[in-house]
Amino acid sequence: MSIDITLTWRRLFGAIGVAALLGLGVALLVAWSGLYNVAASRGHPAWLNWFLELGMRNSVEANAPRLPSPDLTEPGLIALGAAHFQTGCAPCHGGPDQAVNPIYQGMLPEPPKLGDAVGHWSDSELHWIIKHGLQYAGMPGWAAPHRDDEIWALVAFLRALPDLTESEFRHLAAGNGSVTPVTVKQLVSGSATSLAMTTCTKCHETDLAPPVSDKIPRLAGQPRPFLLRALQEYRADARQSGIMEPIAAEIPEALLADVAAYYADLEPRPHPPPAFKGNPKRGREIALYGDPDNRVAACQACHSSAAKPDYPRLAGQSASYMTARLQHWKIGHESKTPLDALMANAMGKLSDEQIDDVVAWYASRPIEGEPP
Repeated sequence: MSIDITLTWRRLFGAIGVAALLGLGVALLVAWSGLYNVAASRGHPAWLNWFLELGMRNSVEANAPRLPSPDLTEPGLIALGAAHFQTGCAPCHGGPDQAVNPIYQGMLPEPPKLGDAVGHWSDSELHWIIKHGLQYAGMPGWAAPHRDDEIWALVAFLRALPDLTESEFRHLAAGNGSVTPVTVKQLVSGSATSLAMTTCTKCHETDLAPPVSDKIPRLAGQPRPFLLRALQEYRADARQSGIMEPIAAEIPEALLADVAAYYADLEPRPHPPPAFKGNPKRGREIALYGDPDNRVAACQACHSSAAKPDYPRLAGQSASYMTARLQHWKIGHESKTPLDALMANAMGKLSDEQIDDVVAWYASRPIEGEPP
């Protein structure tokens, strides 16, 4: 009896192997012959659409880890996500005030309206899709895959998107930029401008308004060499940001120095009382004198107004922004610039509590303040 069972299993596996080889042979024959029409205008057969959709959904569910998410209702997070969505996502997916360009409607598969689609995914699944992109859909992965803080901003906006009116979306996407309606004369003359990729004021401060979010740095009054170096590093994919890298790449190289000069000459605006969770008194000791036991230099040696001009000034930056950046270095993601490596080395030697303390001291300082 055992011999008969063994022979039966061998025959079964043999038959499966032969069928697999035949299927592979047919697939190779179809590919070699060119019989299958790959034109996007033709579309997929219904059975293939079903198969790809099934595979995509199950793949996302299987591969997306369950991540702890930040507060996705936080206005600063939503505003930052809206600024990127308008230029990075809306051209393909459309928005409350923007139809999908017919060019992108011809993609296969056609990009979905995200306000209708986000309800099918969990927060962690949305994060995974944005971070990694989707094969066969033309959706790229995030330009800086380690910047989870930026990805969560877009997730927060997508969660808010279904309930936004056209006016609310337009104001969120514009940030500190103009939302004045375009006149017919501007439209036909070519002088009309939409919210362009290079509109810095969508996120950053102006002479009349602070930044739209506490998740981004305050640029006003920063040294020109530092601002120029940052823009150049974004263009070269050396400084990591899925939001800033595409923007810097679109700025004409000849204008980079002018952009840096504009923000360096901009008068810093007073900031509201900061929110932080560390101890400013303990943070002051580290900022002024470092942590000798762990061989960490004083922060102010590089980040005061008297330090080298190609380093940023930290006084008056938001606690939320500084904490995210310092924790990013502490995690130890690959550094692409010497200064990144320097910061990663320093942050790796500080505890989370010490980082919170340093952040608290800098956030509580006047924007151009110096230690007494």
